[in-house]
Amino acid sequence: MVETLDPSNQKPLKKILSGFERGRRPKITARRAYILGVFSCKGGVGKTTTAANIGTALAEKLGEGILLVEANLSAPNLGLHLGILDVETSMHDVMAGAAPIDKAIHTVGGNLQAIPGSLAYEEEIHYVDFKAKIEPLRSKYKLIILDAGPGLGAEAISSIKASDEMLIVTNPEIPTIASTLRTFRAAERYRVPIMGTVVNKVRGKNYEVPLSEVKKSLGWPILMSIPDDEKVRESLTAGVPVVKFAPKSSAARAFNELAERIYEKLGSKL
Repeated sequence: MVETLDPSNQKPLKKILSGFERGRRPKITARRAYILGVFSCKGGVGKTTTAANIGTALAEKLGEGILLVEANLSAPNLGLHLGILDVETSMHDVMAGAAPIDKAIHTVGGNLQAIPGSLAYEEEIHYVDFKAKIEPLRSKYKLIILDAGPGLGAEAISSIKASDEMLIVTNPEIPTIASTLRTFRAAERYRVPIMGTVVNKVRGKNYEVPLSEVKKSLGWPILMSIPDDEKVRESLTAGVPVVKFAPKSSAARAFNELAERIYEKLGSKL
C-alpha cells in the first residue's frame, strides 16, 4: 500500500522532515563571478586589445554575464577600444569614492558590459583597492575581466590581488620576454594562478624569438599567438574590437580561438 500525506497518517511526513533535520537540505550557493586579470610587463604589448577582444568574444558566446573593467587608472584606454569616449561616471569616480560602482557600468554592443576609465580625470587617487570595489559585483556576473595597469606598480599589484587567475600578454622580443618574467614572479609572490601566456603581435620575422623559446624562457604554456594585423589598428580607430570589426581577419580568428580556450579552461567556474 502506498503511503500518502493524509493528515490522519503522519508517518510519511515525519520521514520527510527527519531527512531535513539530518542535514539533507538542498545546497544553494550564491553565484560569484570569476575574476580574470589581463596583465603585461609594459605598455604597448597589446594587453587592452586582448582584454577587449576576449571579453567581446565571450559575451557573444555566453550572452549576458561578462564585465570588462578598466584597472589602468594612469592610462585608461579600455573605453577607446570599445568606442566609449565620454562617460558621466567612470572607474576613476568609483575609486575616488565619488560614485557607487554600479553607476559606472555601461552596456556595449548588446551583451557585453564595461566599466571604462576617464580620459579627462585630473584628481589624484591616493589609494587603489580594486578587490574591495569589485566585490559587490561578483554576484551579478559570470566573468569579470580586469584590464590591469602595465608593469608592477600599485595599480597592477592591486589587480593581481583582486584576480582569481591571471592571463599574461607578451611579445616575441627579448626585452619584453625578460620583463615579463617579473610579472610571473609577482604572480608567484601573491600566489595567484596563471592561466597562461598570450604572445601578441607576432610578425614571423627572423629577429623574433620563436614560440618554443618563449615557452621555455617563461616556463608556462602559451595559450595563443596573435598575429600582427593591420585590422587591429583599424578596429581601434573605429572603436570596435577586431572580432566584430573584421571577424574574418587573422587576428580576429586568433582572438576568437583564445576566447574559446579560456572558456574551456574556466569550465564550471562560469
